[in-house]
Amino acid sequence: MNSAAKGCIVSLVAIAGAGCSASEFSLSSQLHITQVGVLLLSCILLLAAHGLNQLRRRAIAQRQEALELLGQQEHRYRTLVEKLHVVTWEMSYPSLRFVYASPHAEDLLGFPASDWLQPDFLANHLHPEDHRRVLSSLREYALAKQQQSFDFRLCRQSGDCVWVRAIINRVSSEEYEAASLHGLLIDIQEQKLAEQALRSSEQKFASVFHNCPDTIVLAEANEGRFLSVNRTFEEQFGITMADAVGHTATELGIWVNPGTGPGLLSLLLTKTKNNIELEFRRADGSRFTGLLSARSVSIDNQPVLVTVLRDISALKHTQEQLRLSEQKFSRAFHASPDGLLISRASDGMLLDVNEGFTRITGYTREQAIGTSTLALRIWRDDDDRKRMVETLRREGRVRDMLSQVTTTTGSVRQVEICTEAITINNQECMLSIARDVTERLEMENSLRQAATVFENTNEGVIITDSESRIAAVNRAFSRITGIPAHEAVGQPIERLATYAEDQNIVAQAWEAIKTHGQWQGESWSRRANGELYAAWSNVSQVLNVDGSLSHLVAVFSDITPLKHTQARLDHQAHHDPLTGLPNRILFEARLREALNSLAMNKTDQLGALLFIDLDRFKQINDSLGHPVGDSLLQLVSQRLCSVLREIDTVARHGGDEFIVLLPNLHTDVDAAAIADKLLGVFRTPFLCAGHEFFVSASIGISLFPTDADDVNSLIKHADAAMYQAKNQGRNRYAFYTSDLTVNAHQRLEMENDMRRGLERGEFILYYQPKVMCDGGKLNGAEALVRWNHPQQGLIEPDRFIPLAEDTGLIVDLGRSILHSACAQLAEWRDQGFLLPRVAINVSGTQLIGNQLVSDIRLALTEHGLTASQLELEITEDFVMNQNREAITLLDLFKSMGIHLSIDDFGTGYSSLAYLKELPLDTLKIDRSFVAGLPGNHHDAAISQTIIVLAHNLGMNVIAEGVETTAQRDILQAQGCDSIQGYLISPPLSASAFATTFLSRAPSHQPSQSV
Repeated sequence: MNSAAKGCIVSLVAIAGAGCSASEFSLSSQLHITQVGVLLLSCILLLAAHGLNQLRRRAIAQRQEALELLGQQEHRYRTLVEKLHVVTWEMSYPSLRFVYASPHAEDLLGFPASDWLQPDFLANHLHPEDHRRVLSSLREYALAKQQQSFDFRLCRQSGDCVWVRAIINRVSSEEYEAASLHGLLIDIQEQKLAEQALRSSEQKFASVFHNCPDTIVLAEANEGRFLSVNRTFEEQFGITMADAVGHTATELGIWVNPGTGPGLLSLLLTKTKNNIELEFRRADGSRFTGLLSARSVSIDNQPVLVTVLRDISALKHTQEQLRLSEQKFSRAFHASPDGLLISRASDGMLLDVNEGFTRITGYTREQAIGTSTLALRIWRDDDDRKRMVETLRREGRVRDMLSQVTTTTGSVRQVEICTEAITINNQECMLSIARDVTERLEMENSLRQAATVFENTNEGVIITDSESRIAAVNRAFSRITGIPAHEAVGQPIERLATYAEDQNIVAQAWEAIKTHGQWQGESWSRRANGELYAAWSNVSQVLNVDGSLSHLVAVFSDITPLKHTQARLDHQAHHDPLTGLPNRILFEARLREALNSLAMNKTDQLGALLFIDLDRFKQINDSLGHPVGDSLLQLVSQRLCSVLREIDTVARHGGDEFIVLLPNLHTDVDAAAIADKLLGVFRTPFLCAGHEFFVSASIGISLFPTDADDVNSLIKHADAAMYQAKNQGRNRYAFYTSDLTVNAHQRLEMENDMRRGLERGEFILYYQPKVMCDGGKLNGAEALVRWNHPQQGLIEPDRFIPLAEDTGLIVDLGRSILHSACAQLAEWRDQGFLLPRVAINVSGTQLIGNQLVSDIRLALTEHGLTASQLELEITEDFVMNQNREAITLLDLFKSMGIHLSIDDFGTGYSSLAYLKELPLDTLKIDRSFVAGLPGNHHDAAISQTIIVLAHNLGMNVIAEGVETTAQRDILQAQGCDSIQGYLISPPLSASAFATTFLSRAPSHQPSQSV
């Protein structure tokens, strides 16, 4: 292109750049267009168009190359992503529907990628526990600007679940805030399992660490500062982990010797040490002996000492006891007058002998030890040793084996040998005791036959001396005649002849003995109780060498018909002698048979075991005597049998306890119905020895095979259920539940705690004032016991008094209360207070016999008090059920000057004729009648009646449980003398009671200024 053309193009471009309107104006106003110019302009335009066309084709080609490159890159990217073991996905928003899922989606869940594109695929395959959280998170992340990730579970086609981690990005557009979501799903199942395994491992370590019975301490190795301790450390030393961590053992003061710590730490850092015995001190100052073992380990690249400590105080005590026991054994061994020898069982080698052995055999201790009895030729017959060893192995011991031993001089001695098996240094050995009986056997030689009869016959044997005085009788003699051996020995044999029915036979027997030296025949005699029996007797003389009488031997047997004897013995063995009911042995046999039958038949039926205990029977038995109690038990057994089926069994389990077997029941409702029938027999009174009793019972029920399938467990469960019925108020039944076993353990634990508490003085007294209705003057106080339990704190009496009465601990507890109350009165007196009369609750068990009288006299004497300062509160039920002996006891208390009152009056069965005979001072209205005042007209009528009755009998009246002024006012209006309750004051400690209610005696009043 020439310069002219270039100039035209430049001009054209300039014109074009200036705008169309400017070029038109310039052409029309300044230039004269010629044909050459037009042609030249056309050429220029053609050249420009050609250039533009070339540029367009080049741009299209470049675009095509870019698209191909983009496609190749997209293909490589997709191939790379799909080869990764993750799921690439994209979903629309807000529908949360997958629009794309990579092929690995099928590997993850088992569903093909096409199934992932279905609506609600994600929602349908989320784990139920993660469903709401995941959908909510996706919608939340759709609005977020940054990449997000979280973990959740998806359900596989196989039904199990897999943990995944979702990495989410959003794709934004102008139309929507978040048009779609895309990201990755990564399988983290193995990671989750590893995390769970790690947590489990940490939990196991913590469990082992803290539940180890030995003390474990992790300490920093260089300075010995504690990093961690287990719970056993806290319990052993009384130091919490928070107080221990960061301190050394020396700083915590656990060493008995303060200088132990540094030296021990240096020793442990050099090498591992095991079982170092040291003395330690607890936080409370007590000491114990422990075995310490330590090992140095590295935790997080930090040297740490792992120290284990075991309390061996009990072991040390046992070792000391063992040492003392061995010392005692050694002293007893060598001091015994009998010959004692310890030998090996295998070969008879002597390990030790005492001086008694030397006296019998003549061998010294030095000659004997290390040599066998066979080598010393001690046994006259070597088979005696074999017999002894065989007997020992067969029966576990040898008793009174008669043998002959040879001494160093060659003489033979008769010995009785007793042998026990012992183990020494893991070898079977024998401890033998040899008693020289040579002289005794020589003296008893003439009585050998009689001795044989004594040991081997069930017949009665009598041996007399030469003067016909009874020298010995055997057990069968006493069993047959009813005469104790000590009453017979030393008496002339003619005295036994007085029991014979036919004295002619006695005379014939004596004549035959004198003439022929023996007599045998049948005779009738009476036992010591007057019962007649037949005996077959054989009497023989035993003569000395010179023909003189040495002694008589008489052998006789009871020949009462055998079958009658067997039947009687069988009945006695399997029936209760008092009630005639089956005893425990027969009952358990029938129960075992019922269990076996139920197991073999495999039916839907069940059985029940009922444990029946009479409520408060002990009061009747103790107060009226065992004959009345026995008569009552007989009547109860008759009534129980009257309402049971023929296939049922009722037995006397012991004392006032009965047990019933109910086989072939359909449901537990049947057992409950029978239990109701059994309770019904107690609704009418029992008449015994002129007394009328209203007795109730508590019944426990266990079912088989539901509750248990063995005899012992069923009885134990029914017993536990019976106690539950008693705790629920008595006169009812209760079924066994598994919780009752726990309650039984708790009951036993509380009983043991009570015994220890009585020894430790844990029972304390609180005092509740009694005041006069008219004027509110103090009229005494009631001593109420509380148990200051070291772990449970202050325990109210309703939790432990019933248990104390059941276990008999109420006697010891009552004695403790008596002495504590008297000691407190003495202390108030010494402090200068005017003493109130203190009331003490007395259990019925304490009123049996005269022990309570002795206890009261001792307490009053010991503390210098008068009897008038005491009041005994006795329950109405006990007082009304007592005999004349109880009235005599109450009269004795009255004569001593002790105030007497009936507690809980109105809740029992009072006899007015009996009540007027009792030397009572006060009736106490039970709180159950006071609670309804003044609104309940029945309670108002009862309280009014009690007050009138008491006043007419010359007694005072006190109402307990008064809590409102309205109750006080109506009781005062009815004429009640005194009240007691929270309206006045709750029970107070001794010091608080004295401060609030006691006044000082005039001699102790502070002086007034003039």
